[in-house]
Amino acid sequence: MFNFFKRHPKPFNSGYLPTKDGHDVFFQEIGNPTGKPILVFHGGPGSQYKPKHAKMFNLKKYRIIGFDQRGSGQSKPYGKTENNTTGDILKDAKRLLDSLKIKKCMVSGVSWGSTVALLFAQKYPETVSQLAVGSIFLARDKDEDWCFNQSRIFYPDMMEKITSNAPSDYMTYYANLLKSKTQKDRIKAKRLLGEYESMVGSLNPSFSTETPTEEDIKKFGIFMHYSTHDYFLKDNQILNDTKKIKHIPTLILHNRLDMNCPVEQAWELHKALPKSKLIIVPELGHGGDLMRKTIKTTFGKFLK
Repeated sequence: MFNFFKRHPKPFNSGYLPTKDGHDVFFQEIGNPTGKPILVFHGGPGSQYKPKHAKMFNLKKYRIIGFDQRGSGQSKPYGKTENNTTGDILKDAKRLLDSLKIKKCMVSGVSWGSTVALLFAQKYPETVSQLAVGSIFLARDKDEDWCFNQSRIFYPDMMEKITSNAPSDYMTYYANLLKSKTQKDRIKAKRLLGEYESMVGSLNPSFSTETPTEEDIKKFGIFMHYSTHDYFLKDNQILNDTKKIKHIPTLILHNRLDMNCPVEQAWELHKALPKSKLIIVPELGHGGDLMRKTIKTTFGKFLK
């Protein structure tokens, strides 16, 4: 029999946190209302929490709590960058747990979600019982440089399209195009630089010929807002602060051929956390269904 719930888990609770700094943050809970709570950070920046993220875990056993970061998903206003920083994300997450009367929980995230999950644990270590993170992004200068510069050694043809007729500081150039009042400029930024990150790791990359929607452009605008502000972090902040979370059991998963975030990032994190377990998945690309499946099959065993 076709199991609709299994494919599309539905929330048992959802709503908005009280307005803060001009932002209304949307949240939802999926799974067992009386189960062990897991706070999930979504990727991006600029993406959103989706029910499929909850499928990484046993929905009969866990209470999955997710929220759309400021300016993203169902949070309002969509695309707003004012009062939108990494620190704000962490405070919203703590506000969410406090509103749900959760004093301690597991914390998880993939890609940018792993970044903010680790930062949350470092800021509120007393709140985190375990960590499960994947597709590690440490948000250092060299990590960003790899994704949008050094990776060109594998994609010189794609990068040429991005950098031709653009100044040497093409990141700032495209960031400014996104702020242009001319729609043609905003579309150009999203269609070129905005698509590059998603195609890194692809064996058959190509730029889309479809015109991006204004929603797509605003989503990329959130990403560029964080990228051009160094993710509102000090360089190497996460590894420098691992001493704050050395006591927390941590599961780390990473795809072997992740071209967006090379596996070295996961390795360095693992070596800095004595209570961590690293599983390198023999998979091409960044994140993906195999990553979610691996977390689901290993997380329960890791916590025993």
